[in-house]
Amino acid sequence: MDFGAYNYFAGERHGRCGVAATIFLGKGRNVMVVYQPVVGTVQCQVMGRVDGQLTVNDLYFQAAGAITFVSIQGLATALADWVVASLAPLLSDDWASERVIATDLTTATGFRVEQAAVQIGGVSGEANPNNVAAVVSLRSSNRGRSGRGRNYVPGIPGSVVTLNTLDPAFIVNLLDAYLMLMGAGSFLAGWELVVVSRFAAGVRRAAGLAQPVTNILMVGNSVRSMRSREIGHGA
Repeated sequence: MDFGAYNYFAGERHGRCGVAATIFLGKGRNVMVVYQPVVGTVQCQVMGRVDGQLTVNDLYFQAAGAITFVSIQGLATALADWVVASLAPLLSDDWASERVIATDLTTATGFRVEQAAVQIGGVSGEANPNNVAAVVSLRSSNRGRSGRGRNYVPGIPGSVVTLNTLDPAFIVNLLDAYLMLMGAGSFLAGWELVVVSRFAAGVRRAAGLAQPVTNILMVGNSVRSMRSREIGHGA
């Protein structure tokens, strides 16, 4: 999941489109894609690296009030601390977190901050191949694909996978880490973990819809594939 690559935003699969851009369709048919705001919402990108490949997972938080530079900096710092203290210890030392990027999606010129989150995974031993991931599902109270999101967690230790099956204790620990993020003000005062829907019935929304996360789970105990993380692809 890299810039310009396809990415699972917490909501739906689509290409990154942060600002207005022209898409070239050929034969003079160019389409201007207007910036799509998500009011009062910050996109946080958890960025790391395994075997030289960039890994990115997106998490979205909605503010209870106005977003300021101080508040978004606080969110980025809190999430970086979570990566270092709660997520990285569960992953292979072949993976290392690097930073958290937080972007205010309210306008195309909203605040953007970076916070270092330098931490090597806490489990010694070889990781599974880059494309192997544990998929954490983020659910809102709304039904359908637009009401849920997912994170493809990289750097899964080889010691917690038998053939294609994840160890039950690893699943519990990973979900416990993610559950720390859920709930209005539970992770950080003034913020709530959300999923963002950018399309409705296949039509792009004028503004993204932020929906509070009400449940975090894993569907089954099997690993999944994130092909864009294979060597030479990106993230």
